[in-house]
Amino acid sequence: MGVLLPDDNTAVPESLAAYRRRGGYQGYARACRLEPDALIAEVEAAELVGRGGAGFPTGAKWRMVAAGPLPHHLVVNGAEGEPGAMKDRTLMARAPHRVLEGLLIAARAIRAHRVLFYLNDEFTDAITALKDAWQECARAGLADVDLHFVPETHVYIAGEETALLSVLMKGPAQPWHKPPYPSEKGYQGEPTAVNNVETLAAVALVLERGAKAFAAERPMLFSVSGDVRRPGVYEAPEGILLSTLLERAGGPPAGQQIVAVLPGGYSMPPITADRFEVPLSPGQLRQLGTGLGASLIAVGSERGFGQLGHDIMTFFARETCGKCPVCVKGCQVLRDGFEPYLTRAPSAEGREALLLTAKKYRHKGICSFLDTAARVAESLVPLMAPAERSSV
Repeated sequence: MGVLLPDDNTAVPESLAAYRRRGGYQGYARACRLEPDALIAEVEAAELVGRGGAGFPTGAKWRMVAAGPLPHHLVVNGAEGEPGAMKDRTLMARAPHRVLEGLLIAARAIRAHRVLFYLNDEFTDAITALKDAWQECARAGLADVDLHFVPETHVYIAGEETALLSVLMKGPAQPWHKPPYPSEKGYQGEPTAVNNVETLAAVALVLERGAKAFAAERPMLFSVSGDVRRPGVYEAPEGILLSTLLERAGGPPAGQQIVAVLPGGYSMPPITADRFEVPLSPGQLRQLGTGLGASLIAVGSERGFGQLGHDIMTFFARETCGKCPVCVKGCQVLRDGFEPYLTRAPSAEGREALLLTAKKYRHKGICSFLDTAARVAESLVPLMAPAERSSV
C-alpha cells in the first residue's frame, strides 16, 4: 500500500526530497490556505480517530482545545510502551517527514506555537531520524513551530496522556483525576492536544488527499508479533480481516495453530480463532467486547492461557505507577491468581474464584490501568478450560 510508510523496505529514513516526490507537504501547503476552523472540520469529516488505542475522534479533541483560551499546546506521544508495539517507532524512523507534516498541520489547527514531542529514549534511530528531518524542514522554510524533542526513560503508565503531561512538567509519571481534561487544562494548566504519532501521520494524509478520499481508504499500521512466522509492521486499510493480516504475517509457526489474538496488546481482551474473520476496525471489535490498540499479539497453540494470564498480570504489576494502593494490590493479586495455573489446568472452582477476583478490581483506581488489567484477566478465565494444556 505504502502511503503512511514509503514503499521500499529499507530502514533508511526517507529524505525530504524523497517524501516530496510522493506528495509530501502538499497537505501542509493546503492547510496553510485554510483557516484553523476549516482544518478541524476537514479532520472531522474524515472521521479520523486516535491511533494510540483510545480511539477518540481527533477533530473533536482539537475543537475542544481550539475553544479554550490561548496559549494552546500540542504534545506528541512517541513513547510506544505497549508490549509488541513497533508501528510508531517504525513510522518515526522510516517516514519522519510524514509525522512532522501532520504535526505542523495539527499545530496550525489548534493555534499552538509550542510543540513538545515526547519520545522513548531507547528509540535512538527514531530520534535521530526526526531531528535530521526537522533540520531539513528548517532549511526548506517549513519549521514554523517551536518544536522540542523530549527523550525520556519511558515507563508504561506515561503512555496515559495525563501521566505523560505530568512527566513533561517535571512531575512523577502518574495520572491525574479527570475532569479537567488536557484539552481544557493540560500542559502548564493550558489547553493541550495530546496526539499519537500515527494519528498525526494520518492527519497529513487527510489534508493531502481530502477527507472523502481518506475516509474511503483509511490506511493504518498494524504491529503484529507473538506466534507468527513474520512479525513486523504491516500497512493495510482499516477493516482488513484479521485472518488476512495473520496470513500476511506468515501464519503460525510450524506445527502450531493460532488460537487467539490480543488485538490491543496487553490492554484488550483476546479474539478467539472462531472469530478471525472479523474486520479490524474499532466498531467491529467493539461488538466483540474488545478493541484495536498499539499491537496485535498472536497466541499459538503451545502457549497456555494460564501462562498468558500470568505474563500479562506480571507486566501490569510491574508497571503500575504506585499512586493508588488499590491498583498496586490489585495487580499483584491478579498476578498471584494466575500463578497456580502455570503448570496445571484449573478446576471449575479455581476458574470461578479467579473470575470473581478479576470482577472485584473492575472500575477501580484513578485511571483505567487497574480496570484494564482486571478486564483482560476476566476475559482470559473462560478460556482456561480444565482439559486445556496450560503449560508452555
